[in-house]
Amino acid sequence: MTYPNFDVEGLSLEKLLREWKWLVHGHFRLLAVNAFGDLFLEDINGDVHRLDVTSAKVSAIAASAKQFAEAANEPEKRRDWLLEGLAEQAAGRGCRPGKGQCVGYKVPVVFKESAAAPNNLYVADLYEFVAFMGDVHKQMKDVPDGSKIRLKVVP
Repeated sequence: MTYPNFDVEGLSLEKLLREWKWLVHGHFRLLAVNAFGDLFLEDINGDVHRLDVTSAKVSAIAASAKQFAEAANEPEKRRDWLLEGLAEQAAGRGCRPGKGQCVGYKVPVVFKESAAAPNNLYVADLYEFVAFMGDVHKQMKDVPDGSKIRLKVVP
């Protein structure tokens, strides 16, 4: 089973970016989503950016949607951008998300404890996972690496 990276019709970008407004500024169009919830966004100038929800980084990756779509067919880009190898490993562990879902981490990989967490992967609701990661990163954005933190989870 292949993750529906480019099947984004009906997904709400506004809802996906709700907890990322502190990092992502401007108007965008959603082009793709990878199996781990990373968003591929086209800005008003036509440039394409990747929001990596695991590392809370926005990177310009292509000069146009056409260039992005063409590059996304290259094996190296499918591995780097779409995380196909990791998605295959997750599928081998029973995590096969469909549209509106993604592979989530029970203990986010931003925490060193995630490496020791058994069965850390699960199939998550895309909106919930992307929002959760945006909130986690917002709370941690000014905290130095390696610091101890206390997360506040509010319903």
